[in-house]
Amino acid sequence: MVSGRALALKPLTALDAVCTVAPMPLPVLILSCPADAGSSVHRRLLGLAAGERLLLALQHAGVERAWIAGAGVRPVSSRSALQPVDAPAQAPAEAANGFLVIPADLTFDRRLLADPTRLGADLPIRLLPGSAWDDAVSNPAGLLAELGVGRAGDGHDFAIRAIDRASAKLAIRSLLLSLRKPADGFISRHLNRHISLFVTRFIVDTGIRPNHLTAFIMLFGVAAAVLAAVAEPWWTLVLAGLFFQTQSVLDGCDGEIARLTFRFSKLGQWLDTIGDDATNFLFCLGLTIGQARLMHSVPVLALGLATFATQCGISFVFYRRLMRMGTGDLLAYPYLLGEAAGTGPSGRILAAARAAGRRDFYVFVIALVTAFQLPLAGLVMFAAGTFPTAIGVYVNEKRIVRAERLAQSSSSQ
Repeated sequence: MVSGRALALKPLTALDAVCTVAPMPLPVLILSCPADAGSSVHRRLLGLAAGERLLLALQHAGVERAWIAGAGVRPVSSRSALQPVDAPAQAPAEAANGFLVIPADLTFDRRLLADPTRLGADLPIRLLPGSAWDDAVSNPAGLLAELGVGRAGDGHDFAIRAIDRASAKLAIRSLLLSLRKPADGFISRHLNRHISLFVTRFIVDTGIRPNHLTAFIMLFGVAAAVLAAVAEPWWTLVLAGLFFQTQSVLDGCDGEIARLTFRFSKLGQWLDTIGDDATNFLFCLGLTIGQARLMHSVPVLALGLATFATQCGISFVFYRRLMRMGTGDLLAYPYLLGEAAGTGPSGRILAAARAAGRRDFYVFVIALVTAFQLPLAGLVMFAAGTFPTAIGVYVNEKRIVRAERLAQSSSSQ
């Protein structure tokens, strides 16, 4: 143990042997911040203090043990089950094969912990061998200075200490960009997500719970359906389309706040899924009532009611499957159709059909045509998308059941 000596931090490529030996998730040594930088640990970033965010991020990344070195300001969180204890002078058994060192005021992409090879030399996270434990514990201030501030990113592979206003802004921007999903459709990527992130940025600090926000957002869907049913004068349809699209845009905010504040729940998943479906079904029903009444048309009423009933049937299939899977997240539903479509014409057609079938796309189109005084066209679009989807879901469920039976028969042999 050499007190006062800076610890030589090697690039991760020099520690490949440690990566292959050390079990994941690795134990963590948190470096407390000096008193003069203590405000950075308590600096609020999108609804959470930096120190609390660190503990919750480590916990949700699967870290089970953490120690803390240094007599400076320490992170605290009443919500985190991960409570770091004072680091012993000698490396504990869990850290013998390697450990991570992390500053107490660090904001980072927790996906970095799932793949240590992504830890670059410019990030203030280090994977160190167990033999470096005594140096790290004896000189945490020197190690903290050597780690640096880190860097922001486009939502991926970022790790930055919020030590001042400028770095805090970069940390906030990185966190917001990390909320974008690969599964986002075209409209979500280029319109909805931009607006929802802007709204989330300003309401996350109010302390509103994601589930409460979900319930509030549903009111826009209910209002859209009522206005579509009234259908006159002309401006009611404009508002109906506007509220329908507003619900779709704000629908991202509850999930964004849940991820920013680590308030995930199965109830939240179900509320989000049911809220989206209820908005779609009610708007379809509103268009049906409004147009059938104004046109005195039995065929329009029959088409709308048949579409509504089919939509409910599709959701019944989805919900039954999700309950068996123990989740309320519709994105977890297994789609087996078109798995081997390839990149040929059929694959491109299937990809286009899937894009058009995403909720962000068809809500935008139906809201647009409704606002432009073409509500019947919106109802026809609902029907045109619903009945083929019902067939696809039926076939998909048959394939899922067949795959389950094959798996059961294979395991019993």
